[in-house]
Amino acid sequence: MSILVYDREHNFKKWYIYWIPKTKTLGVKDDKDVVYERVCTLPERTELLKVSKTLVEEKWSALFSESGLHIEEVCEKELVLSFALQRNITLERTELSGKFDECLYLEYLRLKTLTNVSPMKRKRTASSVEHLKTEDLKPLLVPKSDPVKKRTTRMTAKAAGPEFDDE
Repeated sequence: MSILVYDREHNFKKWYIYWIPKTKTLGVKDDKDVVYERVCTLPERTELLKVSKTLVEEKWSALFSESGLHIEEVCEKELVLSFALQRNITLERTELSGKFDECLYLEYLRLKTLTNVSPMKRKRTASSVEHLKTEDLKPLLVPKSDPVKKRTTRMTAKAAGPEFDDE
């Protein structure tokens, strides 16, 4: 699994919400150098998503593809993300190196380019980030065929019922 990233606006400011699977790090970064991160264990993600351990990875990817995490509150030392109604997770402010910052942004741009090709519509307030699958492309590549039997419409069908002469 690669890095999952999408953008979200909060108080007229753009934030990037990301997940790094190698280090199990959930993070939020603004367009400058403010970063909030937290290492999320499997039980924490299971509790947040309310799913079994076998479905966590699939649902976690879907959460990012649907831009499911929302920024509730931003403070100097912490940031609160919400999912669904009463499920929150708090991230603490950290320092970020310039090299990692550049890698994260490049990954975001790559995923955003893939998303723009996707047949799925994007949400208005956030970028939906998902990888294209061959199943998504098949309906676009196959031409639509005409139905085997054309239906008879009401206008072309002969009326059934009593017939009267006009005399």
